[in-house]
Amino acid sequence: MALIEQTSITLPRGQLTHVLRHTFAAHFMMNGGNILVLQRILGYSDIKMTMKFAHFAPEHLEHLEHLEHLEQS
Repeated sequence: MALIEQTSITLPRGQLTHVLRHTFAAHFMMNGGNILVLQRILGYSDIKMTMKFAHFAPEHLEHLEHLEHLEQS
């Protein structure tokens, strides 16, 4: 029996991988991970998609605005 089946968590069929990617990305960043490293781990070419997956907490937004400015330079 899969671990997810032992919980009360209900996900639409086929969504477990998607949810786990979001969860991993958010926890990676909350624990001090680097957004550019996360982008490589997730395999995204666009930093905006990485940002979407990471569900950034407010304290990360200032750092991201700086990165976006650098990307546009």
